Amino acid sequence: MKRFPFAASLCALALGSTPATWAQAPDSTPASPAPADAPQAAASPETTEGPSAPKPTEQEAAATPEEMAGTSEVIDNRPPPVVRPRIAVGNETFYVKPVLALAGGIHVENLIQTLNRNRESRATTVALTRFGFEGRLGQYVSFRSEFERNIRAHGSGVWEGTASFSVRDQVIRLQRWGVTLEAGIVVDPASVDYISTHVADTLLADKYTRDPLLYSGFNRGQGAQAAYDWKGFRIGMGYTAANPLSTSSSYQVGGTFGGGSRFWERPLANYRNGQPDDDLHFQVFSPSLTYTHELFEVKAMAQIFDVNYQTSSRTDPLLHGNNLRGNALLKLHADVGIPLFITPFFNIARVQNDVANSTAGFADTLLGTRYSATSIGAGMDINFEGRSGIGVQFNRIADRSPTYVAATGELPASEPITRGTQFYLNVGGTYWFTEDVALGGRYARYQKKQDGSEDEIDASYFVTLRLLL
Repeated sequence: MKRFPFAASLCALALGSTPATWAQAPDSTPASPAPADAPQAAASPETTEGPSAPKPTEQEAAATPEEMAGTSEVIDNRPPPVVRPRIAVGNETFYVKPVLALAGGIHVENLIQTLNRNRESRATTVALTRFGFEGRLGQYVSFRSEFERNIRAHGSGVWEGTASFSVRDQVIRLQRWGVTLEAGIVVDPASVDYISTHVADTLLADKYTRDPLLYSGFNRGQGAQAAYDWKGFRIGMGYTAANPLSTSSSYQVGGTFGGGSRFWERPLANYRNGQPDDDLHFQVFSPSLTYTHELFEVKAMAQIFDVNYQTSSRTDPLLHGNNLRGNALLKLHADVGIPLFITPFFNIARVQNDVANSTAGFADTLLGTRYSATSIGAGMDINFEGRSGIGVQFNRIADRSPTYVAATGELPASEPITRGTQFYLNVGGTYWFTEDVALGGRYARYQKKQDGSEDEIDASYFVTLRLLL
């Protein structure tokens, strides 16, 4: 990491001095960076051709409430603008710009009821950083490389100048004639639930905002995807085939894997040479359809996946599963003395998958009952001053996880089901001092109900400053 700034500078200088003859042919009409049709979909490039290049603007306009409705800058996968932004190195169509997101503030945690009654509430200062660069190599090629200094729990991600880092988006993107091809570590826009923009004060890194996204099938991960945009419609297909830790969509898979752990936890249970277990393979196909209108947006998606939980054995059966998702967002304008922009939204996802029998003596067999979970989310934003405003969001995740009880005496074998329900509530407000810096406040509450266990309940209060460059 010590060489990173030097390498980035060399890359920026090289792009800035690239001869104009290297550039691809731009459009025939001078173009300005028009907003994307939808915040969750990649913007389509211009389709006409000609000799003249787009004129640079003196200052790139800030994202509007309509552009960012139902999403957040931290999960917005739109490519960088065709025209060079104000903070960039290069020429009009070949440039590199920084990616920087900072969030810091105070988090007060109130443990109302826990399984460990000795745990205490506490106040914590939080800090999170995401950094990298993105840019364009002509009109049809763009890229993004982003890293993160993790928030971790209660400030445990940093000590004496060291930190816990992770790799986020690492994507190269090709666009022309309405077609988009992406490869690397990518975000599938159809897998992103609509959210309240005013609860993203910690960049969706706390459990109250992150976990509902993951349970519903949010997919940021290693893979490739293709899409075609036409008159508001977007047809997409994503593909990932790797270790389950390579993609966030593995979080939705339920059941028991190696001692009762969830699927995404299984590779972490056994380290080899400092690396997570590589005996698992996760493959997912993700066809999707999105329609964007000036008054509403809708998304539909199917994630079809296979799990090979022992690649070192040819006798274990594959686990098959699927997740069906739907999302809807309205865009309403009203005037009650001040102009209001109101965006109610609704999300639903239902996942089910086979479950391996982890009982001793029943290796390489599947249970007759499948794991299933239903994720429902709803909320609304009210913007009353540009992107500033208030929002509320509620999520409910209900799952049914089977286990196996072997036959004993006259009692036949059975597959009892453990039911669990999790509730998430977020109420937040945002005030944008400038187009890049915002003050946020939020109340969040979590409750978990599970058969055979007492309820877990906690609440949190956040006050933060965040910068999104």
